[in-house]
Amino acid sequence: MKIKQLFPTLLAIIVLLILWQITAMLIAYPDIFPGVPDLLAAVAKLFTETDFYTSLLFTVLRGLLGFAISFVLAFSLALFSHFNAFFKAFFRPFLVVIRSIPVISLVLIALLWFSPDGLPVFIALLTMFPVLYQNMLSGFEQVDVRLVEMAKVFGRKQLSLLSEIYIPSAQNLIFAGVATATGFGWRAIIIGEVLAQPVSGIGSRMKEAQAYINVSELIAWTFVAIAVSFLFEFLFKKISGKRMMFLRLKHSKTTNNVKHSDSENLKKIELKAVSKQLGSNEIFRNLNAELISEKIYLLKAPSGKGKTTLLKLLAGLYKPDAGLITKTDIQSVAFSFQDTRLLPWLTIRENIAFALGHHLHISENQKEEIDFLLDKTALTEKADAFPHELSGGQQQRVALARALVAKSDLLLLDEPLNGLDEQLKQSVSELIMDYTRSYNPLIVWATHENISTSKASTDVIML
Repeated sequence: MKIKQLFPTLLAIIVLLILWQITAMLIAYPDIFPGVPDLLAAVAKLFTETDFYTSLLFTVLRGLLGFAISFVLAFSLALFSHFNAFFKAFFRPFLVVIRSIPVISLVLIALLWFSPDGLPVFIALLTMFPVLYQNMLSGFEQVDVRLVEMAKVFGRKQLSLLSEIYIPSAQNLIFAGVATATGFGWRAIIIGEVLAQPVSGIGSRMKEAQAYINVSELIAWTFVAIAVSFLFEFLFKKISGKRMMFLRLKHSKTTNNVKHSDSENLKKIELKAVSKQLGSNEIFRNLNAELISEKIYLLKAPSGKGKTTLLKLLAGLYKPDAGLITKTDIQSVAFSFQDTRLLPWLTIRENIAFALGHHLHISENQKEEIDFLLDKTALTEKADAFPHELSGGQQQRVALARALVAKSDLLLLDEPLNGLDEQLKQSVSELIMDYTRSYNPLIVWATHENISTSKASTDVIML
């Protein structure tokens, strides 16, 4: 298969070399238009010269320095622009100006400002920055806000949201920007070296070959520049297809338990005259209720009448327009979302482990609990699959297992039995009752099902 994929490329290279050789023979002036043998000899000669490696190293280092500066600057400003609409609008004209200035104008002006070594770095920075900034900003803006909400429910703070939600979501666009920017930047660096003439560099050697009318060496250096550009593009493509290492599940041999409140404490929520409106739609007004962890509360209402909205209010994802929600002995929240909100770049096991802490580091007994939940939800065979490989009902069970494994003080369930057959509904309901008995959370369960059990006292709340 790989040979079939490489064949068109190899054939194209052979055709180009044949056409070049034919042209060289027709011109018959090797000092100006050398043939293929002379070009290959010039390239081979470069590799025998010590100065070749020095020049290549200096050019690559200048490129990496320019890329590093532009990447950090673009990442910081793109992130700031995403969260600050005023700054995004304020910065847009500057970006347009930078992108509109011809590279040659920048080079000529920068010749007056920078040293020969600094000029290529500056040109590379201004060339790469706009592409990186725009791609990063587009990547951050396409992040699914529902995933951000989910991560906040499970205790992720700003830095964790950045590393575990924003960067993975934007990864493809970021790497696409990197590939494009480095292509532009690499050419800009060589242009800068040709004009600024630093002591060592590919551009300096190209200018030297041109001055001595050594066309073979000039073209040989051009081939080297193209080869290095292809090498970086190849590496970026390889990296972009890989999952980031810090997003892979790791577990130690320790047996630390998940920290949660004392199960003997009575968890309590009071809603006093709570009102909520979404757009022009009033969801409910002056809602009063007292919820305690000695019961399981079943929310009943027709679709679109406020079940999910109330759960989000209890989770802190929404703020009431009026009224007050007070919580007693509730330090942590877990939420089984109706729309599942699984992270597409994590496996099923890793999605469940997401509820347990920062960067997917879990203990040995936490791993055992995940395995137990996978077994009880009939997902063991799917543990290393990704969400898109599962059915809707299977994804729903993953979301439930993620909420259960957190062992939170407040457990919010939004239609966790959707998409399940009757046998699975029964076994999943029993799992919820049995698994939560040890840590006794306050459970609020939005459902259209008739849930009845002798294992726990239930109370129905009609909205």
